[in-house]
Amino acid sequence: MTPYLVRPIAAADVDAVAQLHVAVWQAAFRGLLPDAFLDAISVERRTAMWRQLVERQVSPALVAEQDGCIVGFVLGGPSRDDDAQPGVTGEIMAIYITPDRWGAGAGVQLMQAALALLSDQGFREVILWVLRGNARARRFYELAGFEPDGGEKVDTQGDVPFDEVRYRLRIG
Repeated sequence: MTPYLVRPIAAADVDAVAQLHVAVWQAAFRGLLPDAFLDAISVERRTAMWRQLVERQVSPALVAEQDGCIVGFVLGGPSRDDDAQPGVTGEIMAIYITPDRWGAGAGVQLMQAALALLSDQGFREVILWVLRGNARARRFYELAGFEPDGGEKVDTQGDVPFDEVRYRLRIG
């Protein structure tokens, strides 16, 4: 497993993270979401979103870097679910690795670092939502110890449905 530098996201990282975010969505979700939807994802909107997150210092928001290039990121915090126990349930809201580094350890390092930070913040369990049909991501989460907990939802962005299942891991 290649070691990566895992560190908090900085303002100087926003453009690279936004570009990576869009590129990974377009690669990872091709065949799971409509091509027109994926092709229309805006780097500019993602840049604005990440700029706001960095300014608000959402934690944990971490990047994995190798040879000066950002190859992945993770974003976590308190669970956004209505049935979550405040202060007890954290959430991994996003974890994405550039496709040429899939399986090379960056995701594992980012997940471990995010879970450690969430544990340090007092969370005792962590949830995440994943597209039902995203077999690669589901395998990754299961290898990290997450298990489906029976939660299901269909979110929409525009007219595109996101059929998701929830995973949970006890920590701390």
